[in-house]
Formats: sequence, structure tokens, C-alpha cells
Amino acid sequence: MGAALVLGSASTFTSPTAGAADVNGGSPGPILKACHNLRALTSNDRLINGPYTLSVFSEYVQLSQNVVFPGEQSVGYEAINWTRTNPRMPATATDQTLLALYCNGDLAIRRSNGTVLWHSNTANRGVTRLALTSGGNLLLLTAGGAVVWQAGTGSSTMPANSILPSNRKLTSDRNVEGWGVRDSLSMQTDGNLVYRQNVKVVWQSNTHVPGSRAGLTTRGQLAVITPDGRYIWMSRSVGSRHSLLDVGLGGVYELVDNNVTPVWGLG
Repeated sequence: MGAALVLGSASTFTSPTAGAADVNGGSPGPILKACHNLRALTSNDRLINGPYTLSVFSEYVQLSQNVVFPGEQSVGYEAINWTRTNPRMPATATDQTLLALYCNGDLAIRRSNGTVLWHSNTANRGVTRLALTSGGNLLLLTAGGAVVWQAGTGSSTMPANSILPSNRKLTSDRNVEGWGVRDSLSMQTDGNLVYRQNVKVVWQSNTHVPGSRAGLTTRGQLAVITPDGRYIWMSRSVGSRHSLLDVGLGGVYELVDNNVTPVWGLG
């Protein structure tokens, strides 16, 4: 059977950091206040919260997640969780594109000439800040903390030697723009591990022990484990401790010499 899993959860949600510094007043943090912006090709181009980074590039905005493999200190992999891109991308991207939270509460990606590429449609609804949570979600919040809009993003990856607890899921929005597909892998409370594209079930483990968790071993095996520690389903073993599951890419991959190699696919 697979190697023992000893690390913590691969999917966690907590509230935005209280009192976090505005990025326009110092080093990058997880909060963008109303009437402020992030600008591509400058030092003020991102929000950071733990492994998650919201970055503004020329012509697009991207939310990424850094993955550190077990026993290592440096980032081994960067997953793309959410993007919004200029549909008419120029051959050379040099524009100082903005992610602006207007004073009226609307969040917009716009080119420096004023052309709006995307916006949240949240004007005049009391929004005072954009928060990048420690769980990887983007929230537009009122002064009282009410959520007006959210990206619905979170962790999209599970590195080797980590678990996905019962009633948690991995999500990725990376394929929405290209194919209109949001990918998710849910460890349901009934014990079934289910991969969906939007609401369509593409793959499932067909396991039904309530309270089970999912895990990825140091041999790249995706597994379903009962509350008492029994492995009741497992994929084949062909990976290593440099394996990870990226739900946006639809499977388990191994990083070898900076190349990502497929190990096992969902669906």
C-alpha cells in the first residue's frame, strides 16, 4: 500500500488577515483598499498571502499558488488558480495594466488607456477593500466584513505527503476563460472522492465510508483513507515525493528536472 501520510491539510480557509497593510503603503500584503490600484511592470504589482499571489501583468491578472514539496524549503511548483486576460492579446505586451478598486467599490482590470478588460460589477454596494485570504480566495468586502463578491478560488493542488480532509475540496478557475470549465476535486462527507468540471461528474472513487479523507503519498498515489486509517481506494504508484495533484491540470504530476510529467489522470 501507499506511504504513510503525516502532513496537514491541503485545503484550508481562514478570514483575511486583520489590520493587514495596504500594498500602496509598503511591502505587498493581502489587502487592496478602495481608491487604490496595482499596476503591471512596477514594484506595486501584487498581493501576497502565504503561498498565494495575485499578480498584475501586462494585459492580464493571475492568482497563483506556490507549492513546497515535503522536506524542502524552496518553492518547487507554481499552480495557476485564476486568470482574467485581454481577449485581444497584442503580440508584444508592454502595457502598464491596472487592477483598480475604484472608490465606488467596482474592481476592474483595465489597460493604461482606460479600456476595461474585466470588472466585478460591484459599484455602489459598499465595497471598501479587496482581500486575498490565506486560503486563496479573493473577496470584495464592506467595512463591516460582509462579502459582496468572491472569486470562489482556493487551493488547487495537493503535494505529496498531504491530505484533503472530509468536506473539503480543491478548486481551479484556470480553464474558465479558455473552455468555460471550473475544475474541482471534492472529498465528500459520504466518503466519495469526486472530480467535477462545473457541475458534471467526470470521475469518482466510488468509495462510501463517511468521514474518509483523500491523500497523496510520497509515491504519487492518490488514495482514499477511512477515519480508522484503512486505504479503501488507491491509484497506481509511479511517482515520487516530487509528485502533486493539480486539479486545474486534471491529474497527478511529477516534477523532474523542472519538467512536469503526467503520472495519473482524473477521468
